[in-house]
Amino acid sequence: MTFRNEKKIRVNSSKIYDLINWIDKNEGFQLFPNRVINSIYFDTGNFSMYSDSMEGVLPRKKIRLRNYNYKFLFDQNVKKEIKISSAEGRFKTSRIEKNPLNMMKLGYMDQDYGLCSPVINIVYERSYYKVKNIRLTLDQKIIYRRIYNSQISSFSTYDNSNVVELKFSSESLNNSVIKNFPFELSRFSKYCRGIEFIRNNYCNEL
Repeated sequence: MTFRNEKKIRVNSSKIYDLINWIDKNEGFQLFPNRVINSIYFDTGNFSMYSDSMEGVLPRKKIRLRNYNYKFLFDQNVKKEIKISSAEGRFKTSRIEKNPLNMMKLGYMDQDYGLCSPVINIVYERSYYKVKNIRLTLDQKIIYRRIYNSQISSFSTYDNSNVVELKFSSESLNNSVIKNFPFELSRFSKYCRGIEFIRNNYCNEL
């Protein structure tokens, strides 16, 4: 099992130019074309994964279905991903789910959390970059939709922030590359923000 380290940075849209400029100055480049990521997150009836994430409990998990269309299509290469956060770092398993619609309707039985049901749909556009030996992703145009009785709501809540993730294999490498990074590192969980926003039916930071 190979764990990785991640740092997240919240970036306002007005500062995206500063980010791209920093990437260019550090000889970074775009790895792949931008693409849409569409995820359905699962949680227990009392939102144990959300609570564990908010409290920083280790270890903890996130469980999701994922594909790459603006509309979630259950018949096109849907992946089941389980993301584990631990004291050693983060580890993710990803494999094609043979019957995602069945998982959507019946839920997923996790060995640690028990029965988990779909609770939120999160959609965004992702850009991929590489700076030295660090992989950097930029997520923009983040949308949250409530899921109720296995149905994705037609009502969308829009996040006015973007998130940058720095993914690396060692803390020393991270420090050497980002010492002049123009943004302050911060905690940013799209899942936790989404749960908070759909409860209010709007982004309370607007």
